[in-house]
Order: sequence, then C-alpha cells, then structure tokens
Amino acid sequence: MSVEKMTMSQLTILQSPFPNSEQGRAALNPNRVRCARETAGLSKVQLAERLGVTSRTIANYEEEGAPAAQLRELSQALHTMPSFFTPSPSDPDIGDLSEGQVWFRSLRKSTVRQRRSAVGHGRYSLLFFHWIEEHFHLPQCDLPMDEIDSSSTPKQTAIMLRGDWGYGENPLPDMTALAESHGIRVFSLPSVGKEVDAFSFVFNNVPYIAVDLQKSAERIRFDIAHEIGHLVMHENSLDERTSMPSRDVESEAHLFAANLLMPERRVKAIVPVHASLRDLLAAKKYFKVSAMAMARCAHEIGRLTDWEYRSMCSALTAKGYRAGEPNGIALEQSKVFRFVAQSNRDRGISTTTISEETGLTTQELHALSFGNLLAVTAAEKKPQHVEATAGQRPALSLHVNNEYQTE
Repeated sequence: MSVEKMTMSQLTILQSPFPNSEQGRAALNPNRVRCARETAGLSKVQLAERLGVTSRTIANYEEEGAPAAQLRELSQALHTMPSFFTPSPSDPDIGDLSEGQVWFRSLRKSTVRQRRSAVGHGRYSLLFFHWIEEHFHLPQCDLPMDEIDSSSTPKQTAIMLRGDWGYGENPLPDMTALAESHGIRVFSLPSVGKEVDAFSFVFNNVPYIAVDLQKSAERIRFDIAHEIGHLVMHENSLDERTSMPSRDVESEAHLFAANLLMPERRVKAIVPVHASLRDLLAAKKYFKVSAMAMARCAHEIGRLTDWEYRSMCSALTAKGYRAGEPNGIALEQSKVFRFVAQSNRDRGISTTTISEETGLTTQELHALSFGNLLAVTAAEKKPQHVEATAGQRPALSLHVNNEYQTE
C-alpha cells in the first residue's frame, strides 16, 4: 500500500527528533498566572497590553498554562520571580484561597480589584510561611475556633478568651506577639492595605491575620483583636454569610475587640463618671488603645453622657486624635519575622535565597514581614540553602504572658 492511499488511522505520527523551541516544554502553572495577575491588580486586558498579546491569550494562560517562552515577560509584568510559575508539588495550592474565605475589615470601602489584590498578597503569605515552617518550628494554633457557643455574646466570648489566655482584667500586652504566641500567622500588607485595611482567613486549619502598618499602633492592636473576633466567632459560619443578612458580623467583631482590649470592670475602675479629657487620655494609655475607642467605650458603659461623648469627640478631633495618635505607643513588631531574620543572618541564608525558593520578590518578602527581610544579607557568609529536618529547625518560643508588666 502506498503512503498516498493510507488513512490517518493507519499512520503512526512520530515526534520529530529535532523539536522546535516550544515543543516538549512544560506550560507555566495556570493558577499561578491568575494569582499573580490579581495580586498585581491587573485586568486580563491590562496584562495583555503589557505582554503584547490578546486578552483571549491571557484567558488561555489562566486556563491551560502559559508557554515557557513567556516566563521572563510574565515575571517582569507581574512582579514575581520566574520560579513562582513553576511550583513544586510540596507547595500549598494557593489558588485554593478564595475571596469568599476572607473576612475583610473594610469591605464596603474597597473595590473588587483591591480585594482580589489583597487576597493575592494573602496567597503570597502562604508561600512565605510555608518556607518558614520548613525551616522553623512555630507555635501551634490553640484558638478555640470550634468551641464557641453560638449563643455567646461578643462580650462573653472576649471574657472567656481572656480567661483562657490568663490575663483576667489586666491590659493585654503586645497584640502582634500575643496573636503569634497562640499560633496565628500575622503578616503586614503591602501598599494595597490602605484600601482594604486588615483582614483574616483560615487555610488548612491555620489562622492568618493581615495588618496595615500605615495605621497607628493603637489601631493596629484593635484590628488584630477585631480579626481574632472573626476567627473565634464566625469562622464556622463563613459559608452562611449570604444567608444571614440580619447578623451584623462586623459589629460583633467590633464589640468583641472592644471587650478584649477594654474589659468593662477594669474600665469602670479606671475611668470615673463624667470623665475629663485627661482621664480619657490616661485610660487610653493604660489599655493601649486609640483615644476615640476609649471615648466610645466610656460612653457605652455610662461613664460619659451623650452630650459629654459628643463634646469629648470634638475635643479629641481638635487635638488630632481622629486622624492619628499624638504621642502614641511604638509600633508593635513581629517576633516571628525578627526571629527568622536573625536566624537566617546567623546561618548565612540571604533574602535572595528565600526569594528564589518561594518565587516572591525581595520587595514582597520585605512588605509581608513587617520590614524585616531586606535587612538579611549574606555579606559575612556565603548564601546557602539549609535542608531542614524536624531536629534541625530552630524553635521559636513565645510566652507573652510571662512578659506582662503593669507599668
């Protein structure tokens, strides 16, 4: 039989021994392409313009994977390392974190694109913490996320958690370190944080909280307390948000945070009836909260009348307390990231090494780590990758309650 008379089913198509530049090369991970685009705050059309392709091509990249030939252009356009688009099997599937799993602090003030960008930075934090947990032992989560009675009020829940943590009615110490000591992974937001504020989520049973470092230290403390309220009171009802419109979960988280930071009985012992501006400022310093939050608390427990509260808010605004916290407390720092940075420095592991292994730029690592990671260099020692085993990983011990001081 001649070749001309053979049907296609009778022909065996052999791969060319001289493949072209694209043949046989693995496509770049489609979920990573989508995640990086959303994190960069770009639409498909905008990314297409940067790459000189059509928006349909970008859609194909996010459905089937981008060709390897686009690796350099994609990493430059989306501000990632090239390794970001070729994840290892052990990496967390960051695409599994969706916007619907996230509690946003300022949902109404942010756009869809801003929220998607914020979720993207949350996905990046998963990669960062995955790297950290491969090399360090971090505290395990002990938040009672599955133990809270649904009938408990925010105030009751806050009192219960204070009791579990051993603080009674005492002012809480550093909130960032306190959250970390109970297994919450706290990270800082890049510039997108100004629009979306703080947010929280749970991934693989581990809670995460993102904070905006552009705010005052007092307000960041309140944000962390607010997000802990979501984690302990609302995590199990996350899928029911659309079916319970009468439940104001943001107000519940706010009440929880207020009672966690300013327990009523102690406030009444500190703040007199008809409190003066001086009384409020002394109390706000004692509890390490914003002046406005202290005034609102004093009003709600009857230490200020309606008229006194309005007058107090006007006086505080005139002194700059609505926009900030004059002579406020120092910004709290992450003990986890400081420990990681110092340990890496001691072992000669550079930020560039972490960047290559996570696929995140050094700028992203710096932004997520409270500004700690760019300080890590290999000036004195050669950068190296440390193969970590359970016995080799440095263990971070956080005992915040032992550091409590009354003054």
